[in-house]
Amino acid sequence: MPLVPCFSSLISRSAATASAVVSATVLLTSLGCTTRSQVFDGYGDDQLWTAMVATARSPEYDDWKVSDNQVFVDDASRRIEIYRVLKRTYVTPWSDPRREDLEWRFQVVLSRDSADDAPLVDFTARQIAVPAHVWSEADRYFAQMRSYLGPIKASEQPVMVDDGVPVPPPLDEPSASTGGSPVEPAPPSEPAAEPLPE
Repeated sequence: MPLVPCFSSLISRSAATASAVVSATVLLTSLGCTTRSQVFDGYGDDQLWTAMVATARSPEYDDWKVSDNQVFVDDASRRIEIYRVLKRTYVTPWSDPRREDLEWRFQVVLSRDSADDAPLVDFTARQIAVPAHVWSEADRYFAQMRSYLGPIKASEQPVMVDDGVPVPPPLDEPSASTGGSPVEPAPPSEPAAEPLPE
């Protein structure tokens, strides 16, 4: 008789363990390989690729110090693999300073957005990480890329008016350094005298 209660408690323990393993697996799966993408419309692929490589090789952080930054660049597939170690001393008012380390493994790929046919940069964590932390790191990466790229340059095409005639560019004002003098406007002409009525 005493074997039955022990056997049933063993079954319930193994069921609880199996449930915990399944829950942990689902949690880890949901946290791994988080991706964030951004469209860079208005920039050329070569221009973007140069900014992507520069951002990977020279990361800028406000609150972390880069301890190790290993970058693998694959020009053929437009893919960058990054392994990075960050360190900082975290100080709060009511506790002792705490040293923190953070490791990142991520991949950055240049592709095309099929809907808009615009350049697309995919930032993917290659490790288990909290999605919000990955998104924050991706946003920092994209912001640094945009600082390298600068504003989108306007097209060099002439502006067309409604009837299809191009508008010439505005004339530069002459300056004292070029020896030119500003042109004085012509004095207004006096209206012609009307004949006297007879």
